[in-house]
Amino acid sequence: MKKILVFTQIREEKVEENTLSLLNKLQEVFKDVEITAALFGKQIKEDWIQELGKHGVKKVYAINALELEVYLSRPYVKTMLEIIKETQPMMVIASGMVYGEDLIPRLAVHHGVSCAQRVVDFTLDGEDILFHTPVRDDQAIMITKLKGEIKFATTRTGAFFINENPTGGSPEIASIDVSFEPKDMIVSHVEIKKAERTVNLKDAKVIVAAGRGVGGKDNFQIIRELAELLGGEIGATRACTDVHWIEETYEIGQTGQSVSPDLYIGAGISGAPQHMSGIKAKTIIAINTDEGAPIFNYADYGIVGDMHSILPILKKKLEG
Repeated sequence: MKKILVFTQIREEKVEENTLSLLNKLQEVFKDVEITAALFGKQIKEDWIQELGKHGVKKVYAINALELEVYLSRPYVKTMLEIIKETQPMMVIASGMVYGEDLIPRLAVHHGVSCAQRVVDFTLDGEDILFHTPVRDDQAIMITKLKGEIKFATTRTGAFFINENPTGGSPEIASIDVSFEPKDMIVSHVEIKKAERTVNLKDAKVIVAAGRGVGGKDNFQIIRELAELLGGEIGATRACTDVHWIEETYEIGQTGQSVSPDLYIGAGISGAPQHMSGIKAKTIIAINTDEGAPIFNYADYGIVGDMHSILPILKKKLEG
């Protein structure tokens, strides 16, 4: 049976959500393929292995080693190459987080082939895998085939949805013998400092976002109140962060964060491709005075009207 090897990324002591959403997408597209995962660390938790199994992974290469405690390119590449040699997968892939974006292209170079990066979809053309990648400021999609027996790719953050009701079972646990030499550790880990973040929109299930139509910094109050009622976070377009109506950490889109909430409410947002490219929501509600605004092409529900009139009514309804 053909295999796909997925590099697993851990964040805040959990399997990273973009890895889980990638597993869901792979199962949708590749029906007769065994999904194998590579999981590295100093102390790998059983919970991580079982979580991967629930989301469709059949075999987990769980490699415990002091040298793999934190991500360093050389030891991680060396370990992945050994797993690739043993499994002979048709594709090696990772979600487009920091480590995956560094690791997968290095593996492709070792095999003398190209790597498809920040992919947002896969389709099949017979036996060929087609990789869909946004180009030209997300106004077009480039579809490519990769040469080589093994395909290498990373996916864009927030590109896919997590299966909320996974039905997989316990995966087989495997290991390999890998030893590290001093030359593998020429870069050493010194310290990790956690950055102060005011918001993590990637994990938000509900986002209420505003665009230029909000009209000013003070008018974000209604956005905050509505998001709080819904148990969500607030977001914004670059038009708002550029004029300092709100901090840059709340920006969504090409130059901000990519998000995949269950519900996205866009108020006073025109729907420029640079903003919408960062949104992969299950349900989008758009509020705009311009009935021809592009955001209505993306919306599941649209309200033509002034957000300053509509949002207080919605807030009142939610408050009961």
